[in-house]
Amino acid sequence: MTTNHRPRVLAPLRGDEEFYAPTRAELEKVGVELILRPYNTVDELLPLAKDVDALYQSSVPFDRELLSQLPHLKVICARGIGFDNFDVEAATELGIVVVNLPRVFHREVAAHTMALLLALIRQIVPLNAAMHARANNPNESGRAPGARPRQHIYGQTLGLVAFGNIARVVATMARGFEMRVLAYDPYVKQEVADQYGVKLVSLEELLRESDFISMHTPLMKSTFHLMGEEQFRMMKPTAYFVNTSRGKTVDEVALIKALREGWIAGAGLDVTEKEPPEPDNPLLAMSNVILTPHIASASDLEHVERARWMGIEVGRVLNGQWPIHGLVNKGVKPRIPLS
Repeated sequence: MTTNHRPRVLAPLRGDEEFYAPTRAELEKVGVELILRPYNTVDELLPLAKDVDALYQSSVPFDRELLSQLPHLKVICARGIGFDNFDVEAATELGIVVVNLPRVFHREVAAHTMALLLALIRQIVPLNAAMHARANNPNESGRAPGARPRQHIYGQTLGLVAFGNIARVVATMARGFEMRVLAYDPYVKQEVADQYGVKLVSLEELLRESDFISMHTPLMKSTFHLMGEEQFRMMKPTAYFVNTSRGKTVDEVALIKALREGWIAGAGLDVTEKEPPEPDNPLLAMSNVILTPHIASASDLEHVERARWMGIEVGRVLNGQWPIHGLVNKGVKPRIPLS
């Protein structure tokens, strides 16, 4: 920095001070101060943030109204891949750099995607429940009524909706099962997909041809309810649907209808439109649905790496450098010069 001002970053404190230790260590290397304060509303945040240079994601939406009241703000940073509670368009207009962490969780989320897919195909959940039921009734066979693998994976077609970092790892894993992989992503060129043995197709072609479909798109205006009734009707009745991206990329009412009426065979979901889902959400009672609580990115490694990269990327921006991996708004003209 060319000034004596020591940049400051504000993070929400929610009883997780220990989490930020790697973040603080990386920021201190480049002379940036980390401030931890508890807050839950915009009114509580504004007086804390009026003079800070950066903000880490919190439960408070970083919308246009908030960002326009913070003239010193230079960068906002997500705690993961998703940035759907940031108004990226407003941040770009205001010269605020938006950062996410695309290279921290991609392997874990890809592994979780394949775990859900395999669990659906092999009927792991009902068969496991049936085996455990033998503890109470030794006469039980361990074969859940109607639960047996009805699909195979080798040689089948996997369709990836979006082809970013996570989907590319999924494609690599799928090749181990000798799968044919299709992808829909209007922002990716075929020569990139060729590196992973993937064919880029239209969304309609992907839906009609795939035996398994996996969502990997971020949540934006253009992807809200990208999968709706029309799309589910295009799928094979034997196809399984997996979503480890964002719940609101899927019209949940349409998904429930598709599952009830047999348009598709089943679903594996790490995300839902409302999290956690309401107790009366029909998905919770469906035997052809596997649900996990938005935990696909979790592992012993990601916890430390998430915090470390939060420090690295924000520290770079506040010291006049572009982020290494996580620049979201590539067209931004930042409030401070970056090289």
